[in-house]
Amino acid sequence: MREYRYRKHIRWGQYALPALFGFIGVSPWILILWLGLRPDSSGAQAVYVLAVLLTVLTILVGAPVWWLYWRLAGIAISLEPDALVYRHRRGADRLPYDRIGPLHFPGAPYLGGWVALRSGEKTIRLTVVVEGIGALLRDLKAALDARGLSASYDAKRLYAFMKTAEFADQGWERTYEVFWKLVLATIGAALVGVLVALLVHARGGAMLLWIVVSTLWPVAIYGTAEVLFGRRIAKLSDEASFSCPPRDRAWERAVYRKAIVWGAGLYLLACAGVWAAWSR
Repeated sequence: MREYRYRKHIRWGQYALPALFGFIGVSPWILILWLGLRPDSSGAQAVYVLAVLLTVLTILVGAPVWWLYWRLAGIAISLEPDALVYRHRRGADRLPYDRIGPLHFPGAPYLGGWVALRSGEKTIRLTVVVEGIGALLRDLKAALDARGLSASYDAKRLYAFMKTAEFADQGWERTYEVFWKLVLATIGAALVGVLVALLVHARGGAMLLWIVVSTLWPVAIYGTAEVLFGRRIAKLSDEASFSCPPRDRAWERAVYRKAIVWGAGLYLLACAGVWAAWSR
């Protein structure tokens, strides 16, 4: 029996986020101690106010974000012969298939959302960040259909959400595979942006704008490729068999290569245009 959990960045995040937010909140105070700044010294008051604001903001933002990750990391879903079992930090909820009410699918196609399942007074939500959410939906549909409970869901809306869920599944897999490459590409693009800004003697807002644009172009390439991957799922999915196409990794690599070539070409043309404009 397969157990479905939230993805590993959620499970890792429950441990990594306290360290990250703790570092952000404490680092200004470490800097103050290292510089030997006293509250009554010249210009130090603004630094202390900034440190306090950053610490308070870190707590106000970090605590709820960590709590969400911690709660989701403790969830496990399994489909037993007679019920869907939803295990969480406080225990477990059993949702018998014959008591599950109409399924609801808030969200936007291919962007995200969740499926809401209600059984009696209990309502659970399964988001597209659940690892294997596409397979979970297919298994749940099969369990309901086997008991003659297809009236528990709207077939077209379930099919539409299944495509979104499968796209999310495949997208998260790709994100894990290319994450560090994307980070390195973003850092490299930012350095190129700094170089171009220095070469054209850009200052202030102009330099900042060029660096931001340079930093974001690898992300734009990644996003464009994901749009193409989503279109493939939309085109090749089959409503009759309630299925989506599996990943075609060779085709994905080809898409990435073309997107990089086109993106880099457009970026270099933009660099040349900026250089020409500033050289006049």
